[in-house]
Amino acid sequence: MTAEVTVSGPLTTETIKRIGPSLVVASALGSTLGIVVAQFVDDLGDGILALILGGNAVVYNNRVEITGVSSDLVWAGGFLLCLIVGFFALFSYPTARGHGVARLTLLWMVLHLLRQAFVQAVMVPFDADSPLALAYQTLEAPAGLEYVLSAAGAVGLLLVALSAAAAFLAFTPHDKMISTGRKRITFAFWIALVPAIAAVFLSIPFFVPDAGSGVVPALPLTAVIFLVTLAAAHGTTTVHGPEELRETPWPWGLGATLVVILLFEQLVLRGGVSVNPVLWG
Repeated sequence: MTAEVTVSGPLTTETIKRIGPSLVVASALGSTLGIVVAQFVDDLGDGILALILGGNAVVYNNRVEITGVSSDLVWAGGFLLCLIVGFFALFSYPTARGHGVARLTLLWMVLHLLRQAFVQAVMVPFDADSPLALAYQTLEAPAGLEYVLSAAGAVGLLLVALSAAAAFLAFTPHDKMISTGRKRITFAFWIALVPAIAAVFLSIPFFVPDAGSGVVPALPLTAVIFLVTLAAAHGTTTVHGPEELRETPWPWGLGATLVVILLFEQLVLRGGVSVNPVLWG
């Protein structure tokens, strides 16, 4: 039996009901987890490189403090680890089955990890105090190469945002919801842009107190690239949804996971944890 679904209703509440509030909530929670994990991987990468270079690092819930390393090259660790883990998750994404909460969460993880890396690359010539810029300054690179790196980061961000449109549209509960350009924009708005904005506020408790890390003030920028995703959804015509209505269960497990991570961030990482396991005892 094929379900008949339309998305032409003018009311916001009706639109959410047709898309499925559980899908919108799952996307918002997935984006929140993506932001938190991306920041942790970034800090952990710097800490691991500090350990490799003979120093020590203490990872907090929103920053990493490094000692015993004289070279600023250590600040490239976060960029490299986000890039490595992000691409690993990207290549693993096609193997994920179905279009449920787990795959949606993995999609957000991919997007935020790559965003975390590419934004650092973009900022190299414009913010001399940014982590990757400090690392870049230790290299004897030809003049102007920093702008090439920045352009490569911008292209990477653009490709991530554009390709995300097709990935998000594939989660439609029914093919009729993305049958026209207007419907695709509406669906992308509720499944991508709104969750990205909601995640900005949902992730704040994970990073407070800010302690001068600058993470909390920068959180609104995490949603900006999804404006491109929203625009790209209009012309993304290669994606088709199911012919029978597909329902997304409420993401109770994902919510519980975020609560556990929040407790870990505030009760453990807030006080700092050394990257060197020898010092844990």
